[in-house]
Amino acid sequence: MFRPLSYLTLRNARLVVLPLFWIPAASIFINDNVVEVTSVTGSSMEPTLSPDDNTTGRKDSILWDKWNATTNVQRGDVVFFSLPHSPERTGVKRVIAVEGDIVLLDPRRRPKHEGRGEDTPDSRSWDMWRGRVRVPEGHMWVEGDNWRKSRDSNWYGPVSKSLILGKALMVVQPYERFGAKPWEGFRSRTKIRERERDWKTDWEMIQAIEGDSVI
Repeated sequence: MFRPLSYLTLRNARLVVLPLFWIPAASIFINDNVVEVTSVTGSSMEPTLSPDDNTTGRKDSILWDKWNATTNVQRGDVVFFSLPHSPERTGVKRVIAVEGDIVLLDPRRRPKHEGRGEDTPDSRSWDMWRGRVRVPEGHMWVEGDNWRKSRDSNWYGPVSKSLILGKALMVVQPYERFGAKPWEGFRSRTKIRERERDWKTDWEMIQAIEGDSVI
């Protein structure tokens, strides 16, 4: 059957243009909702992630799970999240405690001016917790593996899980670390009392923490 040249030209144009439209759209959807790769900068997660950033400038690139980012958040997960005090900025930290857990604060992590060692407004907020924090529902307590260089929940408190952008799946660069999960097996020195039941009173909670049941 004879087709006008204009019809064939239009049809061929659609065959070319539609894939050009859908491929970028699919890429954007995947990057925003499924997985994303970002580089870890700074020294707060050393030596676990980007251990050479401050010496050679080499950074680890991490593949993040964004599809299930806020579900089944567990102690030990490494998460990529919007900072609660500066939502336009992001951070990478380890989940130390989840909702209902009680965190026994590590005095080494008390906020201070780097270098000068002087107190900050965050130091006074940290002191007001009096050595322990119960993580509220829907929140998590995060810390960097490098306690000397990390600004984390010790500075800004428990973080809402709604701020999580992704959970670490594996390292994708540098290539010799491809597929590695160096965050597995790390043991934080911050002690927690894992949630087992609802505390009836603050006194009952304190008794459990100060007893042999502290982990």
